[in-house]
Amino acid sequence: MLDPNYNSLLNVKPTPGFYCPKTGFACEAFAGRYCQRMETFARCLERTHYGQTIVMFSHAASVALVAAFLRCSMTDLKFAPCGVYHLERVNDGPWKIMQSGHDNTSYVKENSPTTYPWGFSGKHFEENDGKYFGSSEGIDLDYFVGAPDNCNL
Repeated sequence: MLDPNYNSLLNVKPTPGFYCPKTGFACEAFAGRYCQRMETFARCLERTHYGQTIVMFSHAASVALVAAFLRCSMTDLKFAPCGVYHLERVNDGPWKIMQSGHDNTSYVKENSPTTYPWGFSGKHFEENDGKYFGSSEGIDLDYFVGAPDNCNL
């Protein structure tokens, strides 16, 4: 059942001094601030929906959310177009991947040539020309490894 009155747990705030190169609007620093938000979001979903089944829809960069749940490196995680990740957790045990979203060939007959399984690489966190992307704060592909249990939304 969908709840049309649902209030999102996410609160996306622009990073001071960051603007989208396409729109010029203030935006969140990607990938550093995005990964921090996914970490916080994962912990809050764990608390808010404890013991429940939830379904989420998103885009390839949400492979960071998968890594946040699994508390693992993003190094080998990819998200295919229309990819489906199925994660499962029993009580307070660790999250486990039941189905990876890295491939869609069992249910998508044809992909656009410009669409492919996507994942983070080290370049998404490298800083240059004084622009923040995460590396100066230790945010990198292994950011979620051993992540603490926190929720400060």
